[in-house]
Amino acid sequence: MKRVLALLCAFIVTLVMMPPTQAHASASTSTLKLAWTYVALAHPKASHWNSADDALVGTGIRPPGVFRSFFRMDISQMHGKKLLDATFQGYLNSGVCDPGIELWLTGEIGPKTTWLNQPAWKRNLGTGKVADGFDACFFNWRISDLVREAVARGERHLTFGLRAASELGPRNLRVFETDQVNHPYFGRLTTPVLRFWYNTVPEVPTDPAINLNDSCWPEPRPATRFVPTTTPTLGADVVNPDRQHGDQVSARFEWADSSGTVLGSATSYPGGEGRHCTEIPEGLLVDGQTYRWRVRAEDHYQEPETLEMLSDASDWTAWQEFTVDVTRPTLPVIASETYPENATGGLVGTPGVFTFSPGESTDVASYRYRLAPAGPPPQQVTADAEGRASVTLTPTVSFRNTLYVIAVDRAGNLGPERRYLFTPSRNQAPLVTSTVYPENAPGGGAGVPGAFTFSPNGAQDVVAYDYRLDSGETLRTPTDTPAVTITPGTAGPHTLSVWSIDARGYLSWTRTYAFTVN
Repeated sequence: MKRVLALLCAFIVTLVMMPPTQAHASASTSTLKLAWTYVALAHPKASHWNSADDALVGTGIRPPGVFRSFFRMDISQMHGKKLLDATFQGYLNSGVCDPGIELWLTGEIGPKTTWLNQPAWKRNLGTGKVADGFDACFFNWRISDLVREAVARGERHLTFGLRAASELGPRNLRVFETDQVNHPYFGRLTTPVLRFWYNTVPEVPTDPAINLNDSCWPEPRPATRFVPTTTPTLGADVVNPDRQHGDQVSARFEWADSSGTVLGSATSYPGGEGRHCTEIPEGLLVDGQTYRWRVRAEDHYQEPETLEMLSDASDWTAWQEFTVDVTRPTLPVIASETYPENATGGLVGTPGVFTFSPGESTDVASYRYRLAPAGPPPQQVTADAEGRASVTLTPTVSFRNTLYVIAVDRAGNLGPERRYLFTPSRNQAPLVTSTVYPENAPGGGAGVPGAFTFSPNGAQDVVAYDYRLDSGETLRTPTDTPAVTITPGTAGPHTLSVWSIDARGYLSWTRTYAFTVN
């Protein structure tokens, strides 16, 4: 039986000294004395303010007389916390290890505190509990309510007094440690201490937003409150103030219709701080309807010395409103005066304005478009309030071009792709004349030079002409020298190819000028 009692005492001492360490345990911390003193009946006017001695409590012979000790203890760390448990703990250096010592809440102490000038003894907190084992004696008083009340009043510290439950006898003096103890089992201890077990209520989640896919990243998000899915992913950033103590946190999401009637809720998997998300299940939301949602943080921790799991919640975020829109836009309407559809339009290289209209859709917000071939990379243009937009494009090839356009609505839904075909025109082929070598007729002779004159033939902005005899070298002449001299080296048929170049570098159609050398 004695062995069982000894083991039980050891277990109690272990519980007293060691804060909970299991997963989800409540947070714990300790605070030390800010100041202390003791008073002696035998020296009623003596001050022992912040003495290097140990704390004397009770009635003694050596030293003789009655002694009481006082400690100013810090409670400031509990401001803003939910206090679960608070214990005042002292370590007995010498004396009988039994619950014969009372802990009191007292008034303030200072350098002038003496037996004749003691603070008020305000509230008797009882004799507490004694844990005796492993050659150590701990006195413990649970003072949770007292600390809660003081914190609620905004107090930063409390002052406690230790006195014997009976100061008349027997003559039993207790000596409490006031600094540090190096214990062979518990290690280095600082005493006395206030031990706190607490929980920090989570903060309100931040950055509430809807994701467009199943991921829990902050992006992608809808640009407006319209969402293109009936199963949006709701997300928010959650902070866990007690993460270093193993507490876990989750986010509780709640969604409702536009009138505020709650349609459902879900809680993210408990874990660390960061982004938490949940997906609204299929079948709850309807296209075209407006809904609202909000989120709060909930932590998960264990009641000290029990297996009971507790949870505290932050306030809710403000309601976030969104409208479901899964209806895709229709084919857009495209028009251009410079480059009409399915027709030959303006001169290649000429900028042309293309106007996009929403067709039958009423909520087009932008258009995606690209020009092929040889057009710029795909781009997007914002629509006006009527769903219209205009872009300026410059085709660079004179054969058929295709403009691809997709309407995008306010929720980001993409409509079908519209194809707009048009063909830019080229400058007309230049005119060519020659007296020595008339077109389609014999003239000149082998080795006889002949002048050939080029003219625009209605072409715009001509700056030069390129020409080539048969399959020979291509030569260039500027428009201010439109006549060139060519000397055929052989008799018989020849072909002179000529085309103009405009100021933007585009080529006209080619003139093929045939003649025969005598």
